[in-house]
Amino acid sequence: GQRKAAIQTNEGGLTIVNMHVKDVPVAVEMVEGKEERLFLENCIFENVSQAGIVVSIEENTMSQVNLLNIDCKNVPVLVEYLQSGKKINVADKIYKVRDFTYGLVMDDMESDSEFKTISNIEPLNSFPKNLERDIPSLPEMETWINIKDLGAKGDGETDDTKVFQDAVAKYQNIYVPQGWYRFTETLKMEPGTKLIGLHPFGTQFILKESEPAFSGFGSPKPIVESSEGGDDIINGIGLKTGAYNYRAVGCKWMAGEKSLLNDVKFVGGHGTMRKPVQNAEERTGFSRGTRSRGAPNISSPTNPVYARGKDQAWDNQYWSLWVTNNGGGTLKDIWTANTYAASGLYISNTTTPGRIYAMSLEHHVRNEARFANVSNWRMYAFQFEEEGVEGKDCMMVDISNSSNLLFANQWMYRTIRVTTPQPIAVRISNCQNIEFRNLHNYTQKLQVYEFPIYDMNKELPVYPWDFSKLTITGDEEGYHNISNEPWKVEKLASGFIFGTGLTSDSKGNVYFCEHDRKRIYKISAEDNSISLLTDHPWKPFTLATDTKDNLLVIFRYDPQPGYMVNGEQETVPRLADDNPMYSGWGNSGWAAWAYSINPENPDETITPLKRVLSEEIGNVEKAIYPSSRWRSDFDRAIVFVPENSFVAPDGVTIIPETYDLGRSATLSEAFPGKPFYVSKEINKTTVKLDVATDGKLSNMKEIQSRGEYSTAVDSDGNLYVADGQIFVYDSNNREIRRISVEERPISIAFGGKDKNTLFVTTNSSLYSIRVK
Repeated sequence: GQRKAAIQTNEGGLTIVNMHVKDVPVAVEMVEGKEERLFLENCIFENVSQAGIVVSIEENTMSQVNLLNIDCKNVPVLVEYLQSGKKINVADKIYKVRDFTYGLVMDDMESDSEFKTISNIEPLNSFPKNLERDIPSLPEMETWINIKDLGAKGDGETDDTKVFQDAVAKYQNIYVPQGWYRFTETLKMEPGTKLIGLHPFGTQFILKESEPAFSGFGSPKPIVESSEGGDDIINGIGLKTGAYNYRAVGCKWMAGEKSLLNDVKFVGGHGTMRKPVQNAEERTGFSRGTRSRGAPNISSPTNPVYARGKDQAWDNQYWSLWVTNNGGGTLKDIWTANTYAASGLYISNTTTPGRIYAMSLEHHVRNEARFANVSNWRMYAFQFEEEGVEGKDCMMVDISNSSNLLFANQWMYRTIRVTTPQPIAVRISNCQNIEFRNLHNYTQKLQVYEFPIYDMNKELPVYPWDFSKLTITGDEEGYHNISNEPWKVEKLASGFIFGTGLTSDSKGNVYFCEHDRKRIYKISAEDNSISLLTDHPWKPFTLATDTKDNLLVIFRYDPQPGYMVNGEQETVPRLADDNPMYSGWGNSGWAAWAYSINPENPDETITPLKRVLSEEIGNVEKAIYPSSRWRSDFDRAIVFVPENSFVAPDGVTIIPETYDLGRSATLSEAFPGKPFYVSKEINKTTVKLDVATDGKLSNMKEIQSRGEYSTAVDSDGNLYVADGQIFVYDSNNREIRRISVEERPISIAFGGKDKNTLFVTTNSSLYSIRVK
């Protein structure tokens, strides 16, 4: 073996799994005077005479050591510290290091950080001869079928979809030589399909701009989709979804524990890799936004169009890599930096064990990675990077309703171009047994992420920017103690951006949204906990529910640039009740549309609401209208019957398609035979109307000289009006109470198990008030 050490590291930040070191003085030696973040797992040290690990710097947050499941034979000294001369001696000839941690440690999110050594070492009766490899091997080359021999062109223009679909139906091991292969439909892999490329830039699966099957409004649609539970492999292939393909997902991965996704590049935005060009104009790689004739250019990865410093196509697609439906396996050597995507990685609804080795997630607008309902995954060498323009508001990771996750050697970096402070890098909600071993959070600027990890429900921050170990047990109590004392204003959570759309379902679950961040949240009726429900690439205005608890989403739809419908650029019609006070100031060309989701499976159930002629609607259970309107013709607009109404999946809930759906903070439910209240923003009053059996409104009467964004009615018929404070009126229109919140109320709604809790969104927070 080597005369000094098997490895010498100089601030390498090494993450090593399945290494066998034999017949050396030292396994890993840190350069004298330098800190190191070292993580080793499932390794063998054999005949290591001086020390397994030589640690240079002690009691420094940058000095981080984690050893898990290290089998040792003839290793009398596990760790030697150069500064102090201390040694961790082990008398046993053969032993297993279950867990050895040195550095700054937090036992849980409520514990103080302390420099400490954790040592769990036990003797062995026998010694393993070999390491167990968990990365699947590629099949023998003799079994590969060359896709070009089957007719694929790979010229970036010819539609190769059918060739690939026929190939995966007939063959398992498919070699994909260099070329850019155009797809016009999803390629669905069969169980055990292997797609083998050798370079993720030279070999790409691509979409042309505005590919019809991936365009317009709809549910997520991947270029390539694995089988469910199979031993599938994708190796050495880039996935390019273009700039404008609203529905696109790079890869939907549902393969099993023995599957492999390796050496994959998700192309786009700052993650774009361009072919060499000769033309000087092409080499500039950007456009000012207009063609020579004055028509607007359409942004693309090879020719991005910037306005106010931003590529106009950023953040318009679904996630690049979506692991779901009990997908698992090994994801290795992946660069996911497509700025056109909602995030680089989204893992949802899986308990199948998974491992991620060396994934770089960069340059997204809102989120780099998200975990929802995930267990039994291990992330090794996760690296995040945020840019100063697209990533100035980016949250690196959101983890909700998950358990048994390990993040080892996680690096979180903001570039030197950032200028905006950000409070949270990793947001946690409703999680148990989440381990971080070796974490580094930094930027050259002053605006480091304030809290590297934060529990949204318990209001628990992690203060150290660098540490060796943190365990989120899930048992922490935190600072979030709700008293349920009547009329007491209680802050449930903060850190939101102008929350709107509060609504509740029949069980008392409450929902609200952030328009610009494209997020919808759920507050559970069971325990008042909050978690992120969706982050689809559609900007939600407001929310409602139907009688079967489907969540109804009113959202902004901008016609997809370059998407042709019947030979013409996609547009949306101007509604008859368009409000020129609002739409006439460069605020037109979009529409307020509606879709439904099942909150139990939101990503797989996105369904546009059908339209029917309003005059053909019969009896309804409820009609849904904007809770406020800001317009000079309010008296006419409030009773105007639009041409069409959206119909919810239950068939008895309608939403008249009125222009003001796109400018309201909340939706209000109108029940036939009961009074309906709406705020007249332009003169700050509230009016009452009657509701007919078909949901139409009539007999408007001004009842209060207060009114702003939102109203709500409690189980006793009392009216709540948000106008700076929240004003409470009895059934005789007499003021009986005022509620003052720390921030100005934006939307209000009743929810909770008994529907006696008033929820309030504000500029940055969510509050609740128990009314009885």
